[in-house]
Amino acid sequence: MRSSGKFRRFIITIICVGFIALLAQSGKLSPIWSKVNGLFAGKKEHKLTLKDYEFRAVTRKDIFQKVLATGTVTLKTGAEVKIGARISGQLEKLMVKIGDFVKAGDTIATIEHEDLLARVAQFAADLKGEEARLKKIQQEGPLEISKSKAEFEELNVQIGLAEKMLNRNQALKKKGVVSQTVVEETEERLKILNARIKLAAEEIKLDEARLQNDVLLQEAKVEKARANLLEEETRLSYATITATIDGVVAFVSTQEGETVVASLNAPTFVTLIDLHKLEVTAFVDETDIGKIKVKQNAKFTVDAYPEKFFRAKVREIRPKAVIKDNVVNYEVMLEIDKKNVSYLKPEMTANIIATTGVHKNVISISRGAIKRSGKKTFAVVKSGADITDQAIELGWRDGDAQEVKSGLAEDAEVGILLKPKKKKRGRRR
Repeated sequence: MRSSGKFRRFIITIICVGFIALLAQSGKLSPIWSKVNGLFAGKKEHKLTLKDYEFRAVTRKDIFQKVLATGTVTLKTGAEVKIGARISGQLEKLMVKIGDFVKAGDTIATIEHEDLLARVAQFAADLKGEEARLKKIQQEGPLEISKSKAEFEELNVQIGLAEKMLNRNQALKKKGVVSQTVVEETEERLKILNARIKLAAEEIKLDEARLQNDVLLQEAKVEKARANLLEEETRLSYATITATIDGVVAFVSTQEGETVVASLNAPTFVTLIDLHKLEVTAFVDETDIGKIKVKQNAKFTVDAYPEKFFRAKVREIRPKAVIKDNVVNYEVMLEIDKKNVSYLKPEMTANIIATTGVHKNVISISRGAIKRSGKKTFAVVKSGADITDQAIELGWRDGDAQEVKSGLAEDAEVGILLKPKKKKRGRRR
């Protein structure tokens, strides 16, 4: 008897489940369920009206496409300079400390240089000696040549007299007044004088060439002495360490009294940083790097001045990726506008916004007016004394403004749902 009762209840359960499934398949179960739900529900669903929305008119404006990135304020190449010594010696005086601002040419430190001063004085004396010898050669050489030329002129006069004497003796010989021996002696004297005058002419040429060579040789010695002096003066200048750029002293590595040894690597005294030569290294995600182009405008903030925007431009996009924690980024170098660069310091964290495109004068609405249901996007539009849901197609987003490609007229008013006011609770005594 018990088994037959259980079998009967099992059959009744199967029949009920089948009946309910038949009602659900035919769509007759929904009205019944809504009535049952209405009996047990505490409150009915509130239907939204005009009073539940704040309506704003659709506007036209420029919508900018932007890429967000983080980065660091860094020094440009050449903005950091390490200044050291090129000679060995004891550091006599250090004239700067960390944080001091120096200009190019300002003296930073001096190294002992008494020995260099002595060598400079010695080479200066050598130069004066060589210059004096050159001056002597230039003055005495022309006098020797003038003397030789005077002797040459004297020989010319003697030759003229000898020629006259020869002509006279030859005429007297024809008359029988003088002998042939006298004529021959006159001819021999004329030949000797002609030979002497040729020799004198050659000696004049030799003296002129010798003077020219002596001058050139002595000028070379003067130049060598001048070069030696310049070399020593240059070594002496190394004893005075000067700033090569305008900048701030960032690091001091040598103190007064220490001995520096200049070998292959010059010892560093101070490190200067030019804080006006800064740039921003931005790390852009691989999904956004295709939007970045050279010369695009950008702006950024730093934690020290969170409400201040610094302007910049894209100067370089580096091709090599930087991979960290399996995230692929690319380095983008930004040129900072020099107007406010004095506020920045190296290694500051930068939050960058790069403008990669613009849609001009497009229809836009507030982000709060956008509604979504599944894959559909719509906005609540005011229609007379009622509201309607209007399907829309969205474009770019720029902050709170959202571009609407289609679905809204220019005179439309879209609604933003008002938040319900909270009831104030009485204070407990």
